[in-house]
Order: sequence, then structure tokens, then C-alpha cells
Amino acid sequence: MKGIFSLSHVSAGFTAVLVGYTSSVVIIIQAATHSGASPIQIESWLLVLGVMMGLTSIGLSWFYKMPILTAWSTPGAAMLVVSAGEYQLSEAIGAFVVSGLMITVTGLIGPLSEALKRIPSSLGTAMLAAILLPFCLKGFEPLQTSPILFIIMFLTYLLAKHFVPRYAMLLLLSVALICAWFVTPHDAVEFQIAMAKPVWMPVTFDVSALLNLALPLYLITMISQNLPGVAMMKSYHYQTPVKSSLITTGVANMIFAPFGGFSANLAAISAAICMNDSVDADKNQRYKAVIWAGVFYLAAGLFATSVVALFIALPADITSMLASFALLGTLLMCLHSAFMTEEYREAALLTFLITLSGVSFLGISSTLLGLAIGLIYSRFTPRT
Repeated sequence: MKGIFSLSHVSAGFTAVLVGYTSSVVIIIQAATHSGASPIQIESWLLVLGVMMGLTSIGLSWFYKMPILTAWSTPGAAMLVVSAGEYQLSEAIGAFVVSGLMITVTGLIGPLSEALKRIPSSLGTAMLAAILLPFCLKGFEPLQTSPILFIIMFLTYLLAKHFVPRYAMLLLLSVALICAWFVTPHDAVEFQIAMAKPVWMPVTFDVSALLNLALPLYLITMISQNLPGVAMMKSYHYQTPVKSSLITTGVANMIFAPFGGFSANLAAISAAICMNDSVDADKNQRYKAVIWAGVFYLAAGLFATSVVALFIALPADITSMLASFALLGTLLMCLHSAFMTEEYREAALLTFLITLSGVSFLGISSTLLGLAIGLIYSRFTPRT
């Protein structure tokens, strides 16, 4: 246990969790709300997500002695905000179970993961960009309704991104809380430090929900989270145990789905915080930073009641801006990746436009329809 209480390990673990939560917890709450969850059920979502991410991060990192950080799927949550409202909560929960099952099966059957890798990243990121774009646009609407508030938040974001990019969302959240204090009636806010409790939610398997929620959630999680997570670890010279990681997170998804655990997968961006040289000069000791991140995940999950109360109390304009600005970097990455490769540029454009349109055909949502048409188009387009 030598060095387990190293300040660099503790601070890296805390920062990774803090960045993950401040950048996207509001999107998770929106996803749960659009899925039909009540405030108590939303608390259960955040509780089990914290427990899932904490246990899987600690377990995988301790067993393999590598910094294997897991996270929730922010793009997956964004997809749920768009699509989950068309289904009952129990049907969405059933989709979460099946998505976890598909991830588990992918880990068990090698050819499946290989087939997924052959999906052009340009099309996957085009689909993601179309999902994220409405969120990012909505964050600029307060310029008309609350111009002063927007200017304060936007300037904070720009300055923070320029001078302290790692802590941009933390500073933006701090300013958002200060602004909310002045624009929200204090007697309308009920905030207390309390531990969350898990809430069982019925599970229903609906064919349409499986097609339009489970399958897109699985694809988004694999393309935008697990594959980049593997690439991130490789960039720091770690050989990711892909099979074990997929099976572990997939099984965790299935077990915790009835309590709101919609996704647990390899982290990418936040994982880098626990892998660089500043964490530990010895790369074989950096896994301890992820173990601390797991501890902080567990703490955040246990006190999800307070987290939910805090974000529900925020005015709608503020939550829109927080979600928008948190996703701008991801949107930029997706757009760049989608149209970077010339041979897939037209197929990516079709995927992007069809997904963005919101159209459906024969019960197939625009998310899956856009990706399918993009794949077909790219398949029959001559390579230059």
C-alpha cells in the first residue's frame, strides 16, 4: 500500500471525477427527466451511476494495476434526452438492460468488437454531432431572454477556456451557482445534505425501444466512449484489457439498469488526467489515482440527493448554458472527425443531416436511420 495516500494520486483522482461531473451531470439529469423519472428516481440514477463507475474503476484498476477509469456516456445521455421521451420509463430501462447485454456479448465474442471497429469513425462522429448540435444551440437562446446572465456565463467560459482550460467547467459552474443565487427565490430552493437511496424501476422490453434506444445507446457507447478510451490508454503505453473491460461494464449495466444505471464505459478525456507524468513518474503506480477517483465516484453517488437538489434548483436558462458549453468541445471534435476524411465526407454529411432532421421511417428513429444510410452510401461509393 506504499504511496496510496500520495497527494498527486488523490488530487488527480478528485480532478478527474470533478471534471466529469461538472461537465455533464446536468445532461444526465435531463436524460433521466426526459425518460420520465421522478426526482427520487433521478437520485437513484445518479446513485447507481456513481456506484457503478466507482466499483468498476476500482476493480479493474486494482486487478490489472493500470489506470482504467470508467465513466457514464455523455453522448448516450444526450441521445436519451432526444429520444427517450417517446417511451415509458420501464421501456427505457429495458433498453438499458439490453444495451448492457450487447456490450457484454461484444466482450465475449471477438468478431463483434472487430466488426464494430470497422464502422467508419467519420459516420459515428457525424451521428454524434447531429445529436449534440441542438444542445449546443439551445445554450445561446438565453441571449434573448436573459442577456445579462448569458453575457456573464459566456465571458466566464471564454476566459476560463483561455487561461485555465482544465477547470473551465468548474469555474463556469461556480459562476452559475452565484448567478442562480441572485435570480432564484431562496424560499423556493430546498437543499440538504442527505444520502440517496436506490429505487427499483419496472423493466419492460419493447421492440421499438430496443431498436431506437438500446441499439443507438450501444453504438454510441462503443464508438464514442469505449473505442476512444482504448485509444487513450494506448497513447500512454498501456495495453487495455478490452475483453475484461467490456464484460465488466456490460454486466454492471445489466445489474444496475433497473435502478437507473444506463451506462458505464471506459473514460477517455477524464481518464487522461490520471495517466500523465504529473500523476506519478512511475507509470506502474498511476492506477492508484484511478482508485481514488473510484472512491470519489462512490461518495458522489451516495450523496446524489444533494447533487440532484442543487441542479434542479438552477433556472432553466442556466442549465441550458451549462449543458451547451460543456458539449462545445465534444461537438467540435465530432465535426472535425466527421468531415476530415474525404472518402467518407458525403456519407458523413448524409448521416449528419438525417440524424439532425429527427425523421423516422418504419419505426426506425433518425439516429439509427442516419447511421444506416451513411453506411450504405459509403459501401457503394467508389473509393478515390
